[in-house]
Amino acid sequence: MTRVIVVGAGIGGLASVIALRAVGIDVLALEQAPELAKVEVGAGITLWPNALLVLDKLGVGDEVRARGTILNCFEQRSRAGRLISRWPLDELAQSIGAPVVGISRTTLHSILSEAAGEHVRAGSKVTALEQQNGSVTATIADGRVETGDVLIGADGIESMTRRHVVGDEAPRPVELTMWRANVALDEAAMPPVDFEAFWGPGAKFVAFRSGPGQLSWEAIVASEPGGHDPPGESKRVVLDRFAGFPEDEERIVNATPDAAVFRSDVFDRPPDPHWNAGRIALLGDAAHPMTFAVGQGAAQALEDALAIGDALAGSDDVEAALRGYAEQRAARAAHFQTLAYRLARLGGWQNPASWRFRNAMFKVTNPMGWRMQFKELPIPSGPASSSS
Repeated sequence: MTRVIVVGAGIGGLASVIALRAVGIDVLALEQAPELAKVEVGAGITLWPNALLVLDKLGVGDEVRARGTILNCFEQRSRAGRLISRWPLDELAQSIGAPVVGISRTTLHSILSEAAGEHVRAGSKVTALEQQNGSVTATIADGRVETGDVLIGADGIESMTRRHVVGDEAPRPVELTMWRANVALDEAAMPPVDFEAFWGPGAKFVAFRSGPGQLSWEAIVASEPGGHDPPGESKRVVLDRFAGFPEDEERIVNATPDAAVFRSDVFDRPPDPHWNAGRIALLGDAAHPMTFAVGQGAAQALEDALAIGDALAGSDDVEAALRGYAEQRAARAAHFQTLAYRLARLGGWQNPASWRFRNAMFKVTNPMGWRMQFKELPIPSGPASSSS
């Protein structure tokens, strides 16, 4: 029986464990965090229909729907509140066969952790990898060694595994900074639209429902990396930076506990087709880290997990299977990486004429963007993406 070692137990790593187990492969995920509950940090995440289609195949889609919130409408507006575009997400769901769901990252991770079960080991930081004699060996910080036929690097944008496949180039700064949080709100205090984005000069504010009585928000501004907020002052910094946005956004931020708001700089990498080397392959952010701007980071990691399970199922030549996986996935992921980078950079436009032109362009091109969602979000057909 093929044995697979997965490095990292984030969303993509856990999904790959579930997908590999479903096709009869022995798998163990090694996670450096001391507890799985500490792996996923962050606020909310929007899962577009392609993500739900994969989660359904992994057997956890119904629970994701139950513990998150189905989003039926997405609106984009100017800083002053003028409507730029409205997308009826319920129509997208009917066409593709799965909805858009808002959910907290920790809730999604918990669902996947429960499904992965005992095939995940926390407190296991991999410090060295070696391929020889038809196997891959992972050395853990405490001296333990795990050997498998295949190793999957699902260890994020700063992936140690990636260095063994494509080298040690640093991630690319996108020159944006993001504040994120979850906040509990009564139904009467929820925004009237369940998913909305407001575009201003060098700034964007996004809010969406992410579970019963819960709202997630993101505040993004143009900024050089390396900045920080005074301790306990992140909420005040956001309120100052987003003064002049609609009062609903100010109310949402004010309702958020100070400790729930955290700040991070935005990084990604340019697309790279080299996802595998021998018996080692990359998955998720280790292969194709992308910005938040098109909501496809987790979705593409989930698609990777399904594809790698299909590729390895019943294969007698694991190296050929991994090459096929990378070839089948790289172009699609690269498309979303590039689109996410360009759209995120548009959010950094600060010149008044530029950001007004951007908003007008969004309004004019809205029908094209909506049609692209119908075309691009179904899972691609092919031998590495079919149901197992």
